Amino acid sequence: MGCEESDFDPFIIENTELTTTPLVPEIQLYLLKPDSDLWRAFDPEFPASDIQRSYWAFAWSGGQSLARYLLDNPDLVKGKRILDFGSGCGISAIAAAKAGAASVLASDIDPVAMSAITLNGRINGVDVITVCEDLIFSENRGWDLILAGDIWYTTRLSRHGFNWLRKLVGQGCEALAADPGRRFSPSRGLKPLTTYSARSVPDVEHPGFQEVVVSRVLPLEASADAVS
Repeated sequence: MGCEESDFDPFIIENTELTTTPLVPEIQLYLLKPDSDLWRAFDPEFPASDIQRSYWAFAWSGGQSLARYLLDNPDLVKGKRILDFGSGCGISAIAAAKAGAASVLASDIDPVAMSAITLNGRINGVDVITVCEDLIFSENRGWDLILAGDIWYTTRLSRHGFNWLRKLVGQGCEALAADPGRRFSPSRGLKPLTTYSARSVPDVEHPGFQEVVVSRVLPLEASADAVS
C-alpha cells in the first residue's frame, strides 16, 4: 500500500535551500538549510522531538557516490529501467535519468520525499517517477538495475533488504550499492567497484569526508549464503 499523497512543495521550499554537493556539482538539490526548525530532530539535546527526521533533505554520501559513478559510467544505465530504492532526496535517481536511463522509479517510505524527489528532478530537467512504498520482498516490476545508496542503517535493511536485492540479482537484475561503512553494512555478498571521498550535505553525522565504497550486489548462491 502506498503512502497518502499530499503536496508538500511549500513546506520543502520553506525549509531547504537550492544547492549542490562537492562530489556531484552537476545536480542541484533542495537540501536542509541551517535556520530550519527541522534540525531539532537531529539534535541530541531534543531526543523526544516530535519533529520527524527529514532524511529526504540531505544528500547522503552513499547516494552522492552512486550518482557520481553513474554520471561517469552512463553505459551502466543508458536505455535501462532503474529503481532507486530508499531514494531520499533522489540524487541517484536524477543521475540515472541524466545518464540516459529509459525510466527511473524512486521509492521511499516517507511521503514528503516523494515531493522532494519530484522537485529535485524538475530543477534538473529530468522526470523521475515516485512510489511511496516499502518494496522489500516485492517481485521485480521490470527493473534492469536497482540502486541502493546509504541504506544499511537498520538491521531490517541490512538483512531482509539485502537478501531481497540479492534474490532479484539472481533472477537477472543488476544492483549497485554505496555505503560509507555504517554499523549494519553487509560483510559479504558485495563486489567493490570503486571508492569516493564524500560527506553528507548538509553534514549532520561527521565533521569531514568519508570513504564510500560503490559495490555490485552479488546473487544469493545458496540459502546458507543469506544474511541472517
